[in-house]
Amino acid sequence: MSSQKPKPEHLAWAAGGVLVGAWWVKNRHDEARKSRAERDDPEGVENVCNAIGPILDDWSPEGFDSEDEYVEDLFEYLVDRIDDDFDLEMSPDTREGTPDILIADLLALEVKRDLSKAERDRLAGRTAGYSREWVTWIVLVDTPNSRVGAVEKLLADKDLSHILVFAFS
Repeated sequence: MSSQKPKPEHLAWAAGGVLVGAWWVKNRHDEARKSRAERDDPEGVENVCNAIGPILDDWSPEGFDSEDEYVEDLFEYLVDRIDDDFDLEMSPDTREGTPDILIADLLALEVKRDLSKAERDRLAGRTAGYSREWVTWIVLVDTPNSRVGAVEKLLADKDLSHILVFAFS
């Protein structure tokens, strides 16, 4: 009889709802980093984050060829699971830019696939802008763990650790 240790990524995502909750508690106390949405509608933001976090944790990307296909798949996945609880927009044109998915004008999701260094830098700038307006989460697909770590370190270095990163390989 052999004993297998669970893979670390499985442990992390199994605790995904707990992680989102811990992230939310940690970051809601930092007034300087709050988005307009968090200042104007803290209860709405909490409801959206608590609802979307576990749904996002359960998403299983299909292995598409393009980033746009991942965005469409995630959008359809969310539409199927949140009913009419929250308004969903895909690629809305806003004064802060064009987030991939905007939920209830409170939570922006930015989906990226296998980022290069230049794309990581642009992602940090783009999501910094989004995070002034909405709670912002980055969804990385087909991205090696080393690059996921590089994104998280870059966000921390730029004082953007309030932006949550979800990774799917």
